[in-house]
Amino acid sequence: MLTAILVDDDYPVLRYLSENVAWAELDIELMGCYSNGLEAWEGSQRRWPDIVITDIGMPKMNGLEMLEKFCTVNPQLRSVILSCHNEFAYAQQAMKLKASDYILKESLNVEQLQQLLSHISADLSKERKQTAEALRYMQIEAMNRSALKENFLKDTLYQLSWTKEAWLKQAKLNGLMLDAKHYVPLVISVDRMSDMIRTRQMNDHTMVFAVENVLQEVLDAMHRSVIFRYSQHELVILVCCENPTKEQQLLYYSIPKAIQAIKQYVKISVTCLLGRQGDTPEELRRILLPMLNDGSQRFYLRENELHRYEKAVFSTEDMYGEYAAFFSKINDSLALNLQEQLKNIIDEWARWVEDHRFHPANVKEWVLQLLMELQMKTMVTLRAQPSLSEDKLYDVVNSIHSMEHLKSWIMEYLLKLSRKLSILSIRSKRTEVIRAQQYVIQHVTEKLTLEDMAAYLNLNSSYFSRLFKRETNQNFIEYVNMVKLQKAKQLLEQSSKTIEEISDYLGYANKSYFIKLFKREIGMTPSEYTSWNG
Repeated sequence: MLTAILVDDDYPVLRYLSENVAWAELDIELMGCYSNGLEAWEGSQRRWPDIVITDIGMPKMNGLEMLEKFCTVNPQLRSVILSCHNEFAYAQQAMKLKASDYILKESLNVEQLQQLLSHISADLSKERKQTAEALRYMQIEAMNRSALKENFLKDTLYQLSWTKEAWLKQAKLNGLMLDAKHYVPLVISVDRMSDMIRTRQMNDHTMVFAVENVLQEVLDAMHRSVIFRYSQHELVILVCCENPTKEQQLLYYSIPKAIQAIKQYVKISVTCLLGRQGDTPEELRRILLPMLNDGSQRFYLRENELHRYEKAVFSTEDMYGEYAAFFSKINDSLALNLQEQLKNIIDEWARWVEDHRFHPANVKEWVLQLLMELQMKTMVTLRAQPSLSEDKLYDVVNSIHSMEHLKSWIMEYLLKLSRKLSILSIRSKRTEVIRAQQYVIQHVTEKLTLEDMAAYLNLNSSYFSRLFKRETNQNFIEYVNMVKLQKAKQLLEQSSKTIEEISDYLGYANKSYFIKLFKREIGMTPSEYTSWNG
């Protein structure tokens, strides 16, 4: 669906067009109506319109000035000028800004505008289709190239009988120029791939493709290199060189630069391992396979940095000697909803793990046992099913590749658990607060206001507000929204209700507000939450 805005300081014109143009039939979403160019420009920052229907003479910023700004960010913009000015100069300037038509208000009628919008819609749809087709062919070509390179890399890693001459010949047949005396290998890993897929709504191929493009651009300026895709989240780089010592020194400058460019331009964090030089395919195989296949070697490395690959040594100590002490401290913090204390305990635990350098498999096993015990306690306390099943908890924890990621994930998980416990547990000694919390839980589907609650309790609203805040450390409306959103999560997981139906069911008059509130509190939209828990 295309999008459009109306801009005119003549309110009757805005109202007439917004109400009488058959926007839905034209498959156009009218995003907004604005009284001047500046208001329209500022109101469209988050989502640029495809079509602008505008007057010229307006305060603060006239229509032509506004269109000039819109055209700089959206060269495909279509516009229709509605004006009282029957002057050639205005029409000429409008045409320079690619206005589709220049209509005098005195001759304006809805049918004429609808016909014009229909033509614009058809043109834009055709243009988009052509662009999408061209992009599809480019992607297919890039995927075919990438697949050939990936197959060649895997042949290199698992084809033991290749001589260097045969290897170079095969590379050339695949369009790869690898003639060099030495090769410096690197492995690039996308950090937190599962989180990136969920929050960015991009598939792994698109993300790795974006990372590869930025890498290639940075490296081409300083090195002769070939980039290969190895897996869903890993790339391999072979830097061709004559002087490996000098090349590695240069890589300590270029790779951090590339890592920061990837973070800046595509908002993706990557970690890079730099291997020792190899001169033959057999040497490269021996160097690269441990770098690629033993994820435990990277577990304690910092994300979004360059590291020289070294074989890791892990402690043989028993982690479970401290299990009871950490479990007790974490459980107490959860029960009392002491979130800052909980954060400090997780920081302490992470430092303890990193100082001892336990084997990653043991760390994950320890974490799983802790979380499953805590989930069992939650089920008893809340009489509700845990947010993650045992199998899904196992899958999530084992998909995490770094201690840095594991620590932040545990922190987020336990804070959510603490919040869940705090929402539905009642610990205040004041009868008024206990009655208020009980009422909210029992009437979660109703619209609840501070004033109505105070009246129900026969209290002054200001006094009740201060009392509730003092006793619970949150204001009443925050508590209401927390309970409602907890119910919303349950409905998204266990019912077939749509987001709009859930919003109405929980007493929210505005679906957009419900979605905004859900994302702010839960960290993702209701649709994303449903996909994540599907």
